[in-house]
Amino acid sequence: MTTYDFYRHPLVKEGLTRLQNEAFGPHGFAQSMDEVVEIVVSRPSSLYLRGHMVAGSTVLDRDRGARFSREALNRWLDECRVVAYVPGRGTWTTAEVHVFPNAPGRLDLYDEEHLDRMPNGNWYPGAKPSDAATWAQQLLRFPRAVDNIPYWMWDIFRAEDVTPPIYNPQFNSVDWNNRRRPVTDRGTDLTVEPTTIDPSLEPGVFAKIGKKLFGG
Repeated sequence: MTTYDFYRHPLVKEGLTRLQNEAFGPHGFAQSMDEVVEIVVSRPSSLYLRGHMVAGSTVLDRDRGARFSREALNRWLDECRVVAYVPGRGTWTTAEVHVFPNAPGRLDLYDEEHLDRMPNGNWYPGAKPSDAATWAQQLLRFPRAVDNIPYWMWDIFRAEDVTPPIYNPQFNSVDWNNRRRPVTDRGTDLTVEPTTIDPSLEPGVFAKIGKKLFGG
């Protein structure tokens, strides 16, 4: 499990304070609670949210989803995801936010989807694990070097016979489908038109992809 630690970043502290005010301020929705928990799984085109509140030892409103404003939670986490990105390493997928009335909040970030099943064993609506196409879009936006793509993600790509986007440190770019785009500290620069590349002229990177996908 990979975690991302940038708790001292002003963005994190300011965001947690804003959430605390929305939950426990004079007009807050959780004034009688001891904790509010939000779990957000971020995908390229959607968010999966679930959460609960805690009063003493009692968990309330489990899986109700976020009560925070979009500005305070969703947009803040969008920016946290960008700020956490490290070229070639990637960024987080799941955020767990813990907010308290009389103590600093906590933001825990993880490298995989944190999803639950319903009591009958089915996935909750919107909670089905991502497929290879979704993970490819994730890597196109926040690319990783070959060795920084986790084993479970490689298993998904192999199962669906998908070659993922790859961060190329030689050009500080993301390479995919014989196309190349520049990468910045905030992820792929999607405003730049991709250039065409010839895999046969760059055997090193593409050979490593082949070994990861198919062995050898």
